[in-house]
Amino acid sequence: MFSFAKIATIAAFAFGTFVSAVPVEERAVEARADTVINILDSLNSQVAPLAAQFTTLDASNATSAVISPIVSDISSAVQSAVSQISALPSGTTVDQTDALTSLSTVLSTILTPAGQVLSIPGISSAAIVPAFSPLGNALADLVSLVLKLVAELLSVVEATLVTLLSGLITVIDSLNLSPLLAALGL
Repeated sequence: MFSFAKIATIAAFAFGTFVSAVPVEERAVEARADTVINILDSLNSQVAPLAAQFTTLDASNATSAVISPIVSDISSAVQSAVSQISALPSGTTVDQTDALTSLSTVLSTILTPAGQVLSIPGISSAAIVPAFSPLGNALADLVSLVLKLVAELLSVVEATLVTLLSGLITVIDSLNLSPLLAALGL
């Protein structure tokens, strides 16, 4: 009769054989995908309250002096996420759909309230649009990095991302975020 120790040893050996049958690269891709998605989701949670500050602005306070600190805080959060993603092990890809969905959510969370600032009656767009410039650079860095990670099907990925962001393209253009437009290939 088999003892418990023998059964446990055989089970451990079988489990070890099963785990080692999955290539290391596949496990790294799965871990990295989860990490990239987690970083983007965390970024979204971090920037949501910051971007919501744009919705509280009106004609009396929608000025570069008020907008610039909000943009600076959001840009810092985005650059921090870019640094975190850049520090991940290279050479693997992530799930395109999940990465693009998370990226689209981040961009929508930031750009929808930012775009609403331009529709406030009585403000001068020419006076406040330059305050959004750092945001364009930070978002362009994020988009470029995520697109590099999902580069296997880059043309399909860019088309999918542009489709997901179709409602935001006019906002991006209105805010004169040309680095972001360039990163999107528009």
